[in-house]
This record gives sequence, structure tokens and C-alpha cells, in this order.
Amino acid sequence: MELNVGVVGVGVMGTYHAQVYAGLPGVRLVGVADPDPFRQAAIEQDLEIPAYSNPEELLGRVQAVSIASPTSHHYAQARMFLEAGIHVLLEKPMTRTAHEARELVRIAEQRGLVLQVGHIVRFYRAVSDLMQLVRGPWVLEARRVGNNRRIRDIGVVLDLMIHDLDLVLLLLKERPNRYTVVGRQVDGLDEYAQAVLDFPSGARALFTASRISPMAERSLTITQPGEVLRLDFNSEYTELSLHRAPLGASDPDKVEPNGRTQVQVERTAFNNDNPLRRQLKHFVDRIQKGEPPLVTLEDDLLALELALELSAALQPVMAR
Repeated sequence: MELNVGVVGVGVMGTYHAQVYAGLPGVRLVGVADPDPFRQAAIEQDLEIPAYSNPEELLGRVQAVSIASPTSHHYAQARMFLEAGIHVLLEKPMTRTAHEARELVRIAEQRGLVLQVGHIVRFYRAVSDLMQLVRGPWVLEARRVGNNRRIRDIGVVLDLMIHDLDLVLLLLKERPNRYTVVGRQVDGLDEYAQAVLDFPSGARALFTASRISPMAERSLTITQPGEVLRLDFNSEYTELSLHRAPLGASDPDKVEPNGRTQVQVERTAFNNDNPLRRQLKHFVDRIQKGEPPLVTLEDDLLALELALELSAALQPVMAR
């Protein structure tokens, strides 16, 4: 039996959700909701499905819904659908406050519904491989910068940095015990942020996020005993590289005559074959087949709470 789904908010990300659902086996996209008549018309023409002005009009038509509206609407919309017995995939960040997020988790668990947060980075194939390679890291450095200010209701920490916070928290499986964070505001919103987090294990994580950089970069570099792992994302593929001493070397720290240490590099390129599709299929499979979640809602809450804390503590960089 097909699962009737809908999408709330068909901006850039919501439109991607709708397009994926339209081609997903076992799923019937029955409609979308968005207050913008131009977006409604575009979806109706592209996917030949009804487009409504209000999310309430999807009630009674859907069994599951993706919510990709602005963050300021997440709590009210997600609560409405959950209370109506409808499964929800909620784009990150979950909500504007930790209290709102915990309330959604409470309702979903009480009613036995799937509530999944749209952390798409978890569904990159390279990330799955990376999880198997991380062992006692010393330093993790994440950079997520570009020139895109289309999100105007949240700052750069909740918009971009939260992706890398979530990934590092999943890799280290521990909470930080201290941090520092600085940033820069433009037009009243944090558009650049840099954070340093220290963990009980001794690992240190450095995060840089910017929506005002003239150059785009998405990378994660992990230094651990004897090797360095680096994940480079781009629009077509993700490259995972491993830098370490040559296998079988008697002394991995042996210095050559020119003063350099021998290093062996292994590179693997992963085609980014639509991680959003894998994310939405996982959501559907959880509903239809009872598959276990990739991560727990507590993991989602931890990433949100940390992002909110960093955002609140962010201190502007002083002009020199």
C-alpha cells in the first residue's frame, strides 16, 4: 500500500523533497502547501499535484509530511501534524528553542509516530565510511563556507554549522565540556562564526561557518594517531583521503634527508548520488517497514541544544 505524503514549504529544499517523493517507490505525493502563489503554480505545473496555501489543507490527505518551511514555523506546524497522527520529517534545525524540540519529541513518542530531523550529511556514503575510520582523534576541523544568504530567520550557526556539530558529536559520542565562539553580524544576523570545542577525551574540534565567503568550501579534517583523514564535499562527489605513514615502515616517524616525513595517501571518491533520496527513503522505510532510526532523537536534541548555546554565546569579532 502506498504511503500518502505531502510537503510543507516548497522553497529550494522543499521543492527537492517534493521531486524526490514524486519518484519514490511505495509513495504517493498528494500535495504541497506554501503561502507563495508563484511556488504553488510552479509545483502544480512541474509535478501535476495540488498545491495549497495552508498546511491545514493537507490534514486528512496525508499519512506523512516533510516540513521545509522557515524555522520560525517548525514548531507549530510539526505539532499540528503530530497531534493529527501524521509522521513528520522536519528539516534542521528542529525548532527555535530546545523546549519546543523536546515537546515535539514527547508528542511523537507518546503517539508512536516517526519524527525524523533532516540532517542530510548523515546520508552521504563517504560519511558512513568515515565513521568506521575514526579512532581516538586529537583534532577535528570543519569548514562550511560560501556566499548564500537566502535563509533569513536564523543565523549561520543554526543554518550551517549545525551540520558539522551533529557529525562531530556522532563521531566522538561525547558532549563538549567547554567552548569559545566568535562571529560577525550582517544586517542583524550572524553570518560568520568560528567555534572551538574541547571534549572530555582530550579531542578538540574547530568549526568555521560563513554565508558571506567569496569562496565555497565544505570539508572535515581529522587528525588522529599516525594519520590524517580528510573529507571534501562538492556538488558532484565527496572525496575521502587518508594520509599516513607507509604500511610496513619500520619507523612511521622516520624523517627523510630533505627533512620531510614519509606519507602515504589513499583517496576514494564517492558519487553524491542523491543523499536526500536516501534520507527520505529511510523516513518512509521507518514508517512502512519499522526500520530502526539511523540516530536517536536524543542525538538530534543534543546537536540542536549545542547549536543554540553557541549561537546565544556568540561574541562579535571586533573591527581593527
